[in-house]
Amino acid sequence: MKFKATVNVTLRGSVSDAAGNAVMNNTHRVAPALKSNLLRIGKCIDYWFEAEDYETAEKELFKLSDLLLANTVVEDWNYELCETEQTGIGDISNSNAGTSRHSAFG
Repeated sequence: MKFKATVNVTLRGSVSDAAGNAVMNNTHRVAPALKSNLLRIGKCIDYWFEAEDYETAEKELFKLSDLLLANTVVEDWNYELCETEQTGIGDISNSNAGTSRHSAFG
């Protein structure tokens, strides 16, 4: 069976987010009409894989997320898991790395 998981990793609330603070302190330069209260930076991991069945996929994804994808000392994580016919191969690419479609970065 083929699966796609989206794993979201976030810093725990008690952990200082220096990168998030730096970005938040500059949001007014790009979006001056917004008043920033809090900005936290995390990770979103898209993962396509195959497993024998849903139960195996869920069990192994839990282990992978807890032991490899997140630093559980300072991060929390959750995931969405679904069956798919896609493999991920050919669905996304890094061919546009370093580029932006946004006019603000033109």
